[in-house]
Amino acid sequence: MNDSLALVFLHGWGGDGRLWEPLCTELRARTDLPLVTIDLPGFGERAGEPWPDDDTLLADIAGRLPGPCVLVGHSLGGMLALRLAARDRRLGQNVIRGLCTIGANATFVRRGDWPGMEPGVFEEFCRSFAADPAATQAQFCGLQARGDRSMRAVMKQLRQWAAPVCADDWREALAALGRWDNRRLVAGAGDGDVPALHLFGDGDALVPAAAAGEFRRLGAATEVIAGAGHVPQLSRPERVAEKVCSLLRRCHEPGSGATPFDKSAVARSFGRAAESYDGAAHLQRAVCRQLLGGVETAFAPRRILDLGSGTGYGSELLRRRFPDAEIIALDLAEGMLEYARRERPVADHYIAADAEQLPLADGSVDLVFSSMALQWCYRLPLLFGELQRVLAGNGRCLVATLGPGTLAELRCSWAEVDGAVHVNRFLPSRDWLGAASAAGLAGSLQAEQRVLHFETAMQLMRELKTIGAHNVNRAAGRGLTGRARLRALAGAYERWRTPAGLPASYELLYLDLEAGEGLNKTGAGCTAGARGVI
Repeated sequence: MNDSLALVFLHGWGGDGRLWEPLCTELRARTDLPLVTIDLPGFGERAGEPWPDDDTLLADIAGRLPGPCVLVGHSLGGMLALRLAARDRRLGQNVIRGLCTIGANATFVRRGDWPGMEPGVFEEFCRSFAADPAATQAQFCGLQARGDRSMRAVMKQLRQWAAPVCADDWREALAALGRWDNRRLVAGAGDGDVPALHLFGDGDALVPAAAAGEFRRLGAATEVIAGAGHVPQLSRPERVAEKVCSLLRRCHEPGSGATPFDKSAVARSFGRAAESYDGAAHLQRAVCRQLLGGVETAFAPRRILDLGSGTGYGSELLRRRFPDAEIIALDLAEGMLEYARRERPVADHYIAADAEQLPLADGSVDLVFSSMALQWCYRLPLLFGELQRVLAGNGRCLVATLGPGTLAELRCSWAEVDGAVHVNRFLPSRDWLGAASAAGLAGSLQAEQRVLHFETAMQLMRELKTIGAHNVNRAAGRGLTGRARLRALAGAYERWRTPAGLPASYELLYLDLEAGEGLNKTGAGCTAGARGVI
């Protein structure tokens, strides 16, 4: 295993780092990776430190990580680990390489049909803690042990390790436990950039084992440990260690994520290309104009999301077409947004975010407009779940993206040179339509092929780099584009030459989708729960 990683452990409410001792003993016999426990504010070695607001808490724990690591979190610590992993992806830091949660629900308190503790029971527990913290802590030890085959031994150990209660700080942490809703994050973790595993005890009295089924429904990898309660790392440490080591193997497998693109690499590439992009993006401009040209003149959206707004060319067209609309320019690349603010300041809001994790409220957008951006999204069920979630009733979604036939000539020419991945891979039309339909978005897809011509293969590759669209595949060969290989590529590409020059084909997919009136915003394929509100 890669010894540059560390295993980092985050404990749950009412506990501290001692809860990890049995599991760490098992893991030391199985791996040489460093094992690091981090106490949360107000607990263990950090007793007396106030529990901060959510953003400060995330920044605090992120700052204590020893470097590239796999997070293992129990209960509240598991919910926090999921949030840390999402923050790490959003900021493109690539510090958190894997995630394991133990006895951690997506929402500790039941919300809708999602299984969890009944709200009234949680409220009564909070009142009991406020009235008598020590007695409530003892009760909580019993609840954690209940349902475990080794209940008596687990309860005895928990009570021996019971820490002095810091009432104010623990009360704030308890409020966070009841407030956090990670359902959308479950859908975003583990099926792409960060391998993840969620462990549950089949007898857990605090997090019902039925929650595992909901995790699976969102595509998350789960395991239910037989005979375990809320703290299987105490009663079944050997079983949990086995599962953690299995996750570690996934973290070290080449290309272990399902998505071939590293989002942080995409953001950096397009950010660097912001100043040069407009000078070379002739095809992108033409596609943007065509996409908007399909909108009926009677359509009058009040709020528009320009998704993957880039340098602001699409926002400018949208402003001309819909002068009274509120326009949100959202892009993964900060550099693109900075350029648009300076050169085309037509949008009302500029937001740096991932299309698969939109920081917008449910039902808040009348038109999602996205031209030549979503080909960098590979988790289509997650993407369309987000689009469906933010669209208002009868909202419209217009997308232009790329299909797998894009740059076929370049791909074939490279295949004659070596076996590495040199050309970005894109998904077929059936995947786009299938994911849209599963999310509850009805509509149509039209395909078109456009062919550009270049004098040399190097001219094409320079243009791709100029617009930030050069190869960012995880499986791309590193150091494989020396002069000899570039000469071999040029020779292979010459076989495609026509009187107009060397062809570069683009397979364009145009989607026109609608959200029905009163569409269920928590239906299949979407991620439930509102985000920040614009």
